[in-house]
Amino acid sequence: MKKPSGLILYQGPSILDGAPIVVLATLETSNKKTGNMVQTWIIRSDVDPVQASKQGQDVSICGNCPHRWHHGGACYVNLGQAPLGIYRAFRRGIYPAFDPALHSRYLENRKIRFGAYGDPAAAPFEIWEMLAHMCQGFTGYTHQARHKNFDPRILEFCQLSLDTRRQAEKAKSGYFRIVTDKAESLPGEIECLADSKGLECKDCLKCNGKNRIFIQVHGTRKGNFLNNNIIARG
Repeated sequence: MKKPSGLILYQGPSILDGAPIVVLATLETSNKKTGNMVQTWIIRSDVDPVQASKQGQDVSICGNCPHRWHHGGACYVNLGQAPLGIYRAFRRGIYPAFDPALHSRYLENRKIRFGAYGDPAAAPFEIWEMLAHMCQGFTGYTHQARHKNFDPRILEFCQLSLDTRRQAEKAKSGYFRIVTDKAESLPGEIECLADSKGLECKDCLKCNGKNRIFIQVHGTRKGNFLNNNIIARG
């Protein structure tokens, strides 16, 4: 059997608002920060990511994240690149539905990124539980802890994406936050090893819901963080 380029892990209603979404896994990537991890994408199944963002329909997969482009936020994901291409491939039908008997070998002994785009909390907990038990290691983030439909079990696998020092001081689980200056770090926080050591995510795996991580604001849209006075992962 020819190795697929991606798999459909879930297709159904969003946990956040009930709208149709799909969770896709792409099996290869050239992402220099993460390294060659399996990437998962949570997107609307009925409208492309660019249009979903423009129309505010990305609320189904991004929930109440303040960094959505729809609100002029600083989300680092370029929707017109990978998310749009993956959506179009899904609509063309090139990704098979995940069948454990046929496809487990493509995920076992791999490291998986939960949510290259979209929030894992939009999909059923059981999807991430299955992947976590199957793979060698994973990373994940969620911004939905205050959403009315949030399933707290997601925190078994995902870092909280936090926006403020106060939130970090009150957090009872692993988190990831951006600071404007490294001097703002708190006791017990670890600087992202991609920045401090040049380590790929696949070789670090500290963003697994159990550690307190910070990183200095960076990237082409960092001005949006500063201008909006919101600091979060980028």
